[in-house]
Amino acid sequence: MSNRKVLVIASAGGHLTQALCACNHVDDIVLVTTRALVNDDKIKKIYTIWTTQKNAFIHFVNIFYALYVIARERPHAVFTTGGPIVLPFALVCKFLPLRFVYLDTLSRVVELSNTGKLIHKYKLYDEFMSQWEAVAREYGVEYAGKTFDLEGKANKEIEPLLAPEKPLVLVTTGTNAYPFPRLIEAMAKLAIYNDPNVRWFIQTGGFDVKDKPANGEIVAMVAKDKMDSLVKESSLVISHCGVGSINHMLIFQKKVIFVPRLEQFGEFSDDHQLQIAKELCNPNMSVVYPDELLPEYSVAELISIPRYDKTIDITNHNFASVIDKKLFVEEREDSYG
Repeated sequence: MSNRKVLVIASAGGHLTQALCACNHVDDIVLVTTRALVNDDKIKKIYTIWTTQKNAFIHFVNIFYALYVIARERPHAVFTTGGPIVLPFALVCKFLPLRFVYLDTLSRVVELSNTGKLIHKYKLYDEFMSQWEAVAREYGVEYAGKTFDLEGKANKEIEPLLAPEKPLVLVTTGTNAYPFPRLIEAMAKLAIYNDPNVRWFIQTGGFDVKDKPANGEIVAMVAKDKMDSLVKESSLVISHCGVGSINHMLIFQKKVIFVPRLEQFGEFSDDHQLQIAKELCNPNMSVVYPDELLPEYSVAELISIPRYDKTIDITNHNFASVIDKKLFVEEREDSYG
């Protein structure tokens, strides 16, 4: 088999994190995503695509974009972890001799995602998998585990960094377009938010922050290399409960407070972050629910929290092997691959 190229479709954030974990054993990846924030040697080329979050008409435009990318790259197979941007590619692959492997996102704990339901209903796939056993049983699809260690079983004792003079609190709200002012309002009530001896770095996704910290920086987006550095340096992370953020904090064994985005406050289109939050059982991680306050930390307590500059491998390699086999089965007779 000469062609080992896989076209991966995944929006920036949790979808992309899972896709790269699942395709860990693939060496030739062409990526289609919403924001080119990732840097990985296995990714040979990146195409950015318009998001359909606010304009459904873009799906129609993206059909032609899907045709263009597939014709230009001629991959052996297409892999995706879902999200609306994949629908045009699924439709195109239905009419082409091109293998389409669909993995529903880890964040959908009790039912398939909306995209997954459409892909499943109209059979726009060659392989379909869920990362939750109960969901797989309900929809009659395959279950082979999860893309990464969600429970923290891979945690290791690593030599910590020296304690900082002024601790850093990192705040990340992900890459989606929904504002999250409730989180900022909750943080503004903390004593350390107004203490110049604590540094804050707040990544918002783009919404305006009126209550600014006494000592801090506020940005809309951060490239992956920069975010890695911030995660290493931070004593505490306060984050939305997106799968990408969960993965990032696990590999650095971070002390993190998750605040799930909720539909009732206009922070997301559904409550999937609340669902995944209830599955977290790592001792480094805590979840603050809507009727709860953020925990208070003193400056001394922040300084004493261990920080690490080395990562641990939380990829489920057995799962990645399963995906690899599904991507590189014998080609269809009429395939151009």
